[in-house]
Amino acid sequence: MTLDLTKIVSELRRAVALAVAHAQSGADEFVDLLRRFDDTEVLQRVEEARTSWLLAVALGRYFARYGVPEFHPVNYSCVATDGSIVASDRHGPLHYAIVNIGYCVLEYGPHPRARLGAEPTVLWKDEDLWITDGARRIPVTGAALAARRAVMELETSLRLCGDVQSPVAVLQDGTLIPWGLEGQTGPVVAWALERFATVLQEYRQRKIPVAGVISYPGSRDVVNVLRVAACDYPQLGRTVDCDDCLARVQRGERHQACRIVPDVTDRWLFGRFEGIQLSPGERSACYRSRSTILRQLPEEDQIVFFYLHTGSEIARVEMPLWIAADHRLLEAIHGIIWDQCCRARGYPLALQEAHEQAVVHREERLQIEALVDQLFADAGLIQERSAKERSKRVRFA
Repeated sequence: MTLDLTKIVSELRRAVALAVAHAQSGADEFVDLLRRFDDTEVLQRVEEARTSWLLAVALGRYFARYGVPEFHPVNYSCVATDGSIVASDRHGPLHYAIVNIGYCVLEYGPHPRARLGAEPTVLWKDEDLWITDGARRIPVTGAALAARRAVMELETSLRLCGDVQSPVAVLQDGTLIPWGLEGQTGPVVAWALERFATVLQEYRQRKIPVAGVISYPGSRDVVNVLRVAACDYPQLGRTVDCDDCLARVQRGERHQACRIVPDVTDRWLFGRFEGIQLSPGERSACYRSRSTILRQLPEEDQIVFFYLHTGSEIARVEMPLWIAADHRLLEAIHGIIWDQCCRARGYPLALQEAHEQAVVHREERLQIEALVDQLFADAGLIQERSAKERSKRVRFA
């Protein structure tokens, strides 16, 4: 171990003490803020606010809570997929990527059955590995490759829905919002969103509800709304403007009114704070995400979310707006995810099994590299690794 903990423990102790003191100092004011919270006024503030924070836009009351729906499905199907990527080493002899989509189909009812498996796809052709932008070629790596995998997961789930009993729900591991595309160049965004928008449209046309389940989410969209609610700019006749406020704070001209809001996640807010805290099986209101990347999708396919107490944690559940707007489908998604969580200690059973099918172990990755080398050797070509790559494999000191 190269890190000497004795050299950092004192600074960490001071940091924790300061964080605790800050949280305790504004506790009474924070409780008063929640007591005075006015949904109509806050929603107007959110719409007009100038801030770089992500702000949740509530579809209804911000802190409404909904119990397990009366329609608690017993006979239903759940289709889940998850994906892993094996990207070729840039020091290797061949440029490729393997996307392994694991799936799990669970059908409950008079004739229950389960199907599990994985479908690997090798991306090696130019049209798979490069995005063409006029005379320029952009490699499909990083965020672009992750977006391709996400679309393949959705496409696989959609195909599997063709042979299951209704009602059916499709669950994805993680977010449905393509965050990785924010900050990417225009050609990359257009390339990725074209297939993403197409598959979301097909779900809508076939009326198949799809949701992404995020375990232990770190998002703060609702907490950020409380910061906007605490802002004193409107009392001064001004619009909430976080950049202006911060600049004035740095010049010593004012104090931040929103400092009374603790530096916590939405998960903490809905999991621990009295009056807002969810009980097992309960969900929060639905909220629209203000992610800029979603503005390029049709409104009905833009992603909304709610928080759900799974029995062991607060999870974030994301889905297209058209599902949240249909009370019956929203209740079905809520009920099916809750039932799946009850079967597997707080995380959907189908997603657990899909993940196990998708994972590619280190030994398998090494076998793929060895296979590529062997195929080159069979063709009469002995490929040499770079000096840097050899140094990683064999240590001389």
